[in-house]
Amino acid sequence: MDSWYAAQKLMAHIDSLGKIYYCPLKVNRLVDDSSGIQKYKRIDQMEWCEIEQRQGKLAKLRGFPKDKKVKLNRLLPQCA
Repeated sequence: MDSWYAAQKLMAHIDSLGKIYYCPLKVNRLVDDSSGIQKYKRIDQMEWCEIEQRQGKLAKLRGFPKDKKVKLNRLLPQCA
């Protein structure tokens, strides 16, 4: 699905069905990858270490239940 459908209500419904889904998130989506230590920040301002760039990282999306984290993966531009 595309980023238009990446809304909390729809994503929660898909989760409740036990399905796995992939969707891009808009760059201004607010996320917390610090487990509440830091404030929410825009997804395009997240820092990624080398391992996280390969394996992804867990983060909480603003507006989602406090115990719900999603796995984020970063797509990097391909070299020519």
